[in-house]
Amino acid sequence: MLLAPVAQWIEQWFPVPCAGVRFPSGVLHGTMNSSDALYHKEDKNLDDFREWLSDNLRYFMLGGAILIIVLVLFFGVRACVGSNKGNSGDGQKTATKDQGNVPSSPTNEGESDEKKEDANSMEKADADITALIKSYYKALGEKDIATLKTLEDDFTPSDESKVTNLKDYIEGYEVGDVYTKKGMTEDSYVVYACFSYICQNIETKAPALTQFYVYKNSDGSWIIDNDAMQDPDISAYLEKQLSDSDVAELVTKVQNELDQAQQKDEALAAFLNGLGDESDVSVQAQNGTLLTVAEECNVRAEANTDSEILGVISEGEQVEKTGTDGEWVQIDYDGQTGYIRGDLLTDGSESDTSEDSGDSDSEEYDSQDSGSGEEEQE
Repeated sequence: MLLAPVAQWIEQWFPVPCAGVRFPSGVLHGTMNSSDALYHKEDKNLDDFREWLSDNLRYFMLGGAILIIVLVLFFGVRACVGSNKGNSGDGQKTATKDQGNVPSSPTNEGESDEKKEDANSMEKADADITALIKSYYKALGEKDIATLKTLEDDFTPSDESKVTNLKDYIEGYEVGDVYTKKGMTEDSYVVYACFSYICQNIETKAPALTQFYVYKNSDGSWIIDNDAMQDPDISAYLEKQLSDSDVAELVTKVQNELDQAQQKDEALAAFLNGLGDESDVSVQAQNGTLLTVAEECNVRAEANTDSEILGVISEGEQVEKTGTDGEWVQIDYDGQTGYIRGDLLTDGSESDTSEDSGDSDSEEYDSQDSGSGEEEQE
């Protein structure tokens, strides 16, 4: 009986917290037994749970939907990534397999050769190499034989004679840009020296280009290999470098400069065109003509500088011409057929020699004779 007024008082003063409280009807009337109280208590708890579930069901459903979406996205992305990895691996294998089969494949287009060329590209020479080349041309212009012997290995008496004879044609040399490419060994280079001839009584300089092979000697100094062209391996290596695009561009550039110089100065063109006339005299001479040796020179077994040397003929000796082979004069030497370069021989009393005079082991071309502005030293 006392509980009813209490319940009403609670509902009156605490309406919000107690709004959901339901008192069993038996309690309000003040009469109930223990079993009924237990039954009504369980019923009350069940009703409360249902009401709570009903109020919060939408939140459960929303959370579940979000969880499902997250799982779907997670597994979907993972499946896509795995598939792409598989395709990428197959693509790489296919690309590798087809590398040598596809017509446009770099390996079939000579890209490997281009890479090799790039690996040995032409570069500006360092200070030591540049100093060597400048010292060489300075000594060559001054006819400084002692210095030349320190800069060039195997400097022979014939080389000395050749340098001395240049005084009638060349006043000096002016060195320009110097470039290098890697040589056959770590301490060697192929050198390309741009320079100009200062010709006797000619105002305009004649652009030219020289290819050298240099290496470090035992004391660590750079030196010019005078016998490079006599070595088959080095000779082939030098020849191969001439076909590289960067070297070909340099040769073309120098040749264009030479052509422009000759167009500008007719005297220079006439001077260069006149070089080699002495060799024409001996080559055009009739068979049986006695020719005079302009300076000590080699007699070769064949008409080229790579052939066997049969012997050496001293300056002033006379030989009988028996035939010709290009620019070479054929003679009879100790019962064998021998060859001497025509520019080393004069007809009768003529003793002048051309700028190109030298022994048969040395080929030095001015820019006009080479057709490419290149001076080749062997």
